[in-house]
Amino acid sequence: MKSYVLRRLEPCEPPYRVAGRPDGLVHRAAAPDNQLVLDLPLFGEAIVEEPQPGPDTPDRRQVGRLLTTILEACDGRRPAVQVRPILDPALHSALLDSGRRRPAGGYRPKSVHLGHPADGVVEACATVEQNGRCLALAARFERTPSGWVCTRFHLLKPPRRVSALAA
Repeated sequence: MKSYVLRRLEPCEPPYRVAGRPDGLVHRAAAPDNQLVLDLPLFGEAIVEEPQPGPDTPDRRQVGRLLTTILEACDGRRPAVQVRPILDPALHSALLDSGRRRPAGGYRPKSVHLGHPADGVVEACATVEQNGRCLALAARFERTPSGWVCTRFHLLKPPRRVSALAA
């Protein structure tokens, strides 16, 4: 019967010091061409952690419902008064000022992705389907004393095609 022994490998790409840096920080060597590099902390480097969502932060399903509610108000299927509590006052007045007309089929969010850039902030991007066309949606929600409020909302539509035959 054979016995196996595990031995620790020596690091193959040691850190180096950049000349002329007063703080003497340790930096990695430049990545070789056509090779993936893992961004792992070197010994003694401070690890910067991504902000984690708080316990009362809405998840992807809840943000998707909020976006659906706002989209329904944008295309006229829902009265704008119903979305006042979840919209920033400037966004709500812009919604009231815009001429809302109902597109055929309405807007339906398909996929929602969340980011947490800071505590009390959720940024969402989504793809929205409207009559077989895919549109992009970007939104930002911030925690206020009254709850989560949408402070930015952009539905990005592609430009209308201009016929090359029209002179």
